[in-house]
Amino acid sequence: MRLGKLFLDSADLSLATSAADSGVVSGITTNPAIMHEHTRGGPEHLRALLDVFTEGPVFFQLTSETMPDAWAEVAEIDAACAGDRDRVVLKLPAQPWLYSLGARLVRDNRQVAFTAVYDPGQVVCAVDAGARWIIPYVDRASRLDGDRGSLVLRLAPFVPDDVVLLAASIKSASQALTALSEGARAVTTSWAVIEAMMSHPLTDSAVDQFRSIRGNQ
Repeated sequence: MRLGKLFLDSADLSLATSAADSGVVSGITTNPAIMHEHTRGGPEHLRALLDVFTEGPVFFQLTSETMPDAWAEVAEIDAACAGDRDRVVLKLPAQPWLYSLGARLVRDNRQVAFTAVYDPGQVVCAVDAGARWIIPYVDRASRLDGDRGSLVLRLAPFVPDDVVLLAASIKSASQALTALSEGARAVTTSWAVIEAMMSHPLTDSAVDQFRSIRGNQ
């Protein structure tokens, strides 16, 4: 599947199924809060997401606080996701000790994303660690750090062409389109926002007009 611009930010299996069927969603992103909403949780629920979303990457955030625990967590993911390891993107918060973990994961041929990125310096460190994905929190930044201007505009110049700037914390279709216009390669958001991007009232009214003309023939 060609990686497009839209990702679903959800661990809901029914929404993941809708995303897989939509033809416009390239991958699934999750975080610990989203995963916690589901009773299965953890690597087992990640396996279920891979089973219903059969093409494209599925993101899973590591929560371990030490290097040995992190590798044990990765081993659990490998055991649960046998056969689909290459589609699992391991998310790491952009914190100092996790750059070292990220670099080691990359050397082990893992896809790595650094998340909760708010500063160009974090982008530089993530890229040097070998990350394939940079994930800033757009809406959160606008609410809590808005005096510094657009987060995507500040980060985009430091993201090389072979790394994906994937804008998260996207709460509306207009916010998604703004992030894309400012330099994000893709956005991850709710199914409701993706549905909003797929439609427009004038399209619906045009279709209704076509139907009325056909009905009068």
